[in-house]
Amino acid sequence: MFEVLAKGLGKSVDEAMVKKWFFEEGDAVTEGDDLVELAAGDSVVLISVPTTGVLAEICMDEDDTVQRDEVLCIIDDEESDLNGDEDEDRE
Repeated sequence: MFEVLAKGLGKSVDEAMVKKWFFEEGDAVTEGDDLVELAAGDSVVLISVPTTGVLAEICMDEDDTVQRDEVLCIIDDEESDLNGDEDEDRE
């Protein structure tokens, strides 16, 4: 799992508003695609998909205020499935 954080807001900006999600939970996402649009004052910040996978959870709704470095969403990246983490609980 990969947490996407609210970054790139600018040095003097501590919070922003979630304006638009470009995907829904369960959608496949590709690294580099636009993921979410944030508004910080007069600026618009686009957060791109950092890793290819599935958008597992959206943690902030549109029109929510998000703080710098707060979790926006969680992406289930393909590497998590390949590591065999599920087998650890089996005996």
